[in-house]
Amino acid sequence: MKEIIMKITTQNLNRLLIAGSVCVILLFLILNIYTPLIADDFSMSLGIYSVGDIPNKLYNGYIGWGGGVLWGFSQLFWLLIGKPFFNIANTIFYCAFIFLVQFHITGKQVKQNPALFLALNIFFWFFVPVWGQDFLWFIGSIAYIWPTVSVLFFLVPFRKRYDNPYYKMNMPLSVLFLFAGIFAGGATANSGAAVLILLIVYFVTKIIKKDRFTLFEILGAFGFIISFSFLIAAPGNYVRAEIIKQNGWGHMNDPLLLMLIRRFIDITLLFIRNHGLLFMLISGFFGFELVYKLKCKLPVFSYFYFLAALAGTYSMVLSPTFPDRAFLIVTVFSVITLGNILRQFTMLYHQKQKLQIFKYSYTLTAFISLYYIFFSPGFPDHAFWFIVVLLGIILGNILRQIEISDIVKRNTIIFAALVVICLPVSFLNTSKKILGVYLRWYDRVEYILAEKE
Repeated sequence: MKEIIMKITTQNLNRLLIAGSVCVILLFLILNIYTPLIADDFSMSLGIYSVGDIPNKLYNGYIGWGGGVLWGFSQLFWLLIGKPFFNIANTIFYCAFIFLVQFHITGKQVKQNPALFLALNIFFWFFVPVWGQDFLWFIGSIAYIWPTVSVLFFLVPFRKRYDNPYYKMNMPLSVLFLFAGIFAGGATANSGAAVLILLIVYFVTKIIKKDRFTLFEILGAFGFIISFSFLIAAPGNYVRAEIIKQNGWGHMNDPLLLMLIRRFIDITLLFIRNHGLLFMLISGFFGFELVYKLKCKLPVFSYFYFLAALAGTYSMVLSPTFPDRAFLIVTVFSVITLGNILRQFTMLYHQKQKLQIFKYSYTLTAFISLYYIFFSPGFPDHAFWFIVVLLGIILGNILRQIEISDIVKRNTIIFAALVVICLPVSFLNTSKKILGVYLRWYDRVEYILAEKE
């Protein structure tokens, strides 16, 4: 009887999660519909009246701005097709994006997990630095989320091949995989750098293991390298760099070594601000627990994703600009890395303890405190304090049950890195802002006193 009740409960929960997933997809479509054309959507459409006008526009862009020809064609083509059709296409790409992230976390083409689907939607909503620019903006979504889909799709057979040495494609699909490599290589500069590092480590690992290469691996990698080289070798990259230098951006007027150092510092601060370092430290923390404490092996691709996230970040040292929207690929590989580790991590279940009723009470109170805002005309950041306190209590209660003190001792280096790197940076940044407010206040006081005299 108990098993029947559990089965019915599970089925009802799955139906609820599926309904929630459908609602999320519909909401994404609605957000697309109500997102207007803006900025580059208009400037790129100038002079484009038919498909025949696109090649000349792409050539001028390649010579005078950058090497994004493949996805530049998609942008111009869909501008011709129209926003209504784009809204549907973008929703399809978004779903494909979530499904591909799911695959790279689970490593299997199994029945889709609606709970994981919803969790990933929520996670990316909160942690993608400029979600609207990457997922809704017409030009931005085709420039970032669509190429990210091509990158994740391109890596699927490599993941399957590494996990299963007997996996291979038939001849026609192997030949077509050349084009998958071309589209992945023609994505953004930092996503290309991330995949390049991943492929290098992948092939080196296979050489060390003395594994044979299949045709799809060779053709896919070849297509990727050709396309990525075409992207970064575009004359427009140097023209744009010169324009940026004239405006004094990106430390372009500094000596080479100083420029690289200052960019490295700026990118590290961006990495911290956009939660990249936090994801890496959490992944290292749980990964260490799995491998050395629980004696559980991680999928080798987890390490590849980790390196790809770092490469996608610090390859931008060579670029004069690193907009927040280009951080998408870093967030994606960081989430996949963390997802691979958490999927293996069953610490709470090993404890065989149930959370006390107070934990659920704290969770319910935090949820109510957050969403009562629907009845309030405003919600300032400082009003979030009580919610943070409740969430801290919930986390503390959970950690208390998993012997957190022992975990801290085993991961002293990781926690030390968190303290030594993150806290001083946060403190210095806050101190700078406080000092700035003080100086402005002091200047104002001096001005008022001077006026009185």
